[in-house]
Amino acid sequence: MTNDFLKVFGLTIRDQIIMKNSVEIKGLGTFKAEHTSQQQERKGDGKLVMLPPKDSIEFKADMGE
Repeated sequence: MTNDFLKVFGLTIRDQIIMKNSVEIKGLGTFKAEHTSQQQERKGDGKLVMLPPKDSIEFKADMGE
């Protein structure tokens, strides 16, 4: 695989994830967007802090058939 291919491959996956589409690659796995809502977290000193919402990419490997 060339660097150009990998660059375009990564951009394609990114664009689909941004549009909230999952990307399945047979023999490799599935990429999909995962949203985490705002949450509270208690620090070691007892203070509560708010964690902002965030989006991340989840990857589930294809286990084959």
